[in-house]
Amino acid sequence: MKVDTNRRLVVYAQDEFGTGRAKTGEGVIRYGTSQVVAVVDRRHAGRTTEDVMGIGGAIPIVGTVQEAARFGADSMLLGCQFTGGEMPESWRQDIISALNLGMDVINGLHDFLVDDPEYAALAKKLNRQLIDLRKPPDKLPVASGKARDVDALTVLTVGTDCSVGKMTVSLELDKLAKLRGYKSGFVATGQTGIMIAGAGIAIDRVIGDFMAGAIEELVVENSPGLDFLFVEGQGSVYHPGFSGVTLSLLHGTAPEAMILCHQAGRKLIGKTGFPIPDLAKLAGVYESLAAIIRPAKVVGIALNTFGLSEDDARVHIEEAHRLTGLPATDPVRYSAECLLEPLEAMLKTRAPKAELANPAPMRT
Repeated sequence: MKVDTNRRLVVYAQDEFGTGRAKTGEGVIRYGTSQVVAVVDRRHAGRTTEDVMGIGGAIPIVGTVQEAARFGADSMLLGCQFTGGEMPESWRQDIISALNLGMDVINGLHDFLVDDPEYAALAKKLNRQLIDLRKPPDKLPVASGKARDVDALTVLTVGTDCSVGKMTVSLELDKLAKLRGYKSGFVATGQTGIMIAGAGIAIDRVIGDFMAGAIEELVVENSPGLDFLFVEGQGSVYHPGFSGVTLSLLHGTAPEAMILCHQAGRKLIGKTGFPIPDLAKLAGVYESLAAIIRPAKVVGIALNTFGLSEDDARVHIEEAHRLTGLPATDPVRYSAECLLEPLEAMLKTRAPKAELANPAPMRT
């Protein structure tokens, strides 16, 4: 999927901005290159995105799509995501209004706009685009393990659960690596990442047989000439609903290193009731699963401390370091520096490519 990221966007987050479910819109405000001119959320109308989330400066929040259109937007991004990716029927009239007001509509949910006869007919009549970010390519390969042969040092973010900051950590590391003069790239594997990077594949929409092959193809295509390639992780191997996506990413990417991401204070996996294992145990599980394709180490812990006080954030970071012996930080609140340092060391000391491509067999 490729998408133009040079747009004037309205982020549609009706009743959801700042709740955690508007992470697509919030991610684009924080990292995207499109200009966000307004956010639609009647709960916060009259405020700014800076007031609500501490990002975006003076971007206004308005109550209706009609008000947002006055800011000269050419596109409306459906900025929320929900478990299962179902589109609320309550959004229908606002989507129709956006089209009638001259905006393309960009969607990151599993329900595709182009499959809805009413939206499709109206978009055609008005010469507007319906862009479904999760729509996968028609033909994808079965993975063969060839991602382990790339020259770039490939880094995958892995997690204790969904929505803990894996995309954010990948982007922060990519940004810092570039600032330090490295040739670095980011691979998007979800709808928010695609909207930020302008390209990628929403891996959770790909047929199971081809999930690992899809990410393998992205790694091989995007790695030439790079020092680092940061791949956005998805889900968690401990999540009963999404572990298949996580494992496919792990094996398709064939990373040399991983960063383990966690939301500070979270004890349970989503709404499942399953407990999140301690970080050291989970790091070991990821290393064991990665080694099936290529030995890889978790080299750092990235914590999401949003909403915590400064003192509480530092307590959680120190505890993560104590439990794992690994560098730990919140790369948004502080810096990704301590996470990049072990990767820089790996880049300087890594084995010849022929050795990396043919690792020693695992012991059984």
